[in-house]
Amino acid sequence: MLIACRYRAATCVALLLAALPLSGPSAAPSETAGEQIARGDQLYTQAKLGEAREAYRAALQAEPNHFVALCRLAQVESELGEDAKGEEQKQLVAAAVQHARAAVSAAPESAQGHAWLAATLGRQALKEGPKKRLALSREIKAEADRALGIDPNLARAYHVRAIWNRKVASLTAIERLAANAVLGGVPKGASMENAVRDLEKAVELEPGYVNHHLELGRTFMMLKRTAEARREMEKAAGLPPTSNPRDPIYQAEARDLLKRLPR
Repeated sequence: MLIACRYRAATCVALLLAALPLSGPSAAPSETAGEQIARGDQLYTQAKLGEAREAYRAALQAEPNHFVALCRLAQVESELGEDAKGEEQKQLVAAAVQHARAAVSAAPESAQGHAWLAATLGRQALKEGPKKRLALSREIKAEADRALGIDPNLARAYHVRAIWNRKVASLTAIERLAANAVLGGVPKGASMENAVRDLEKAVELEPGYVNHHLELGRTFMMLKRTAEARREMEKAAGLPPTSNPRDPIYQAEARDLLKRLPR
């Protein structure tokens, strides 16, 4: 009987130990926000954007209002929206804008948050009709200017402001009428020259970034500056495709535009 009691006691102890959480090397604690962001960054560089997004979302769950996680989500959702269609695209771009706004709220004095808000709003504007696009234009410009006011060496903000200049400067007559109705007039100060200047600054700051060269080449094409357009398209096509997961797409576009340039 004594042996049986001892057996039952040992069994109870074993069951209790099995129920306790492990604290040794074999335990698997939850990853921190920083670890999730690092994992997302690695996935992003491998062009696994959907998986990167999930890692950044996990980082945000681990630490709500984490500024870096919010910026990363704004970036990856905006880029995923480029290749999505229909309602999925609309939801991704809206989520990117939402996370960029949250980043600005989390760190209002950081240039990165304002730059990502300008960039995501710019992506959203590209998917909208003329009236909505024009309604967004003032905020896009204001956020890009705010980012550059904080950090005058932020290439992304120059890129966004350049595209804003190019879009507004090349409005059609119908779009200008819509601007009069929606905004009380076309936003002031936009010009193709400003677009060139801002993109040249972006290239100066990030010479290896494929899309800066592509958009500068496209702007030169619109201005009929063929030799300069060819130079930038060739640069875009010839750079290592390591500046952004979408580099192969940008480079294919650069090669296509090169074929259209007159000899």
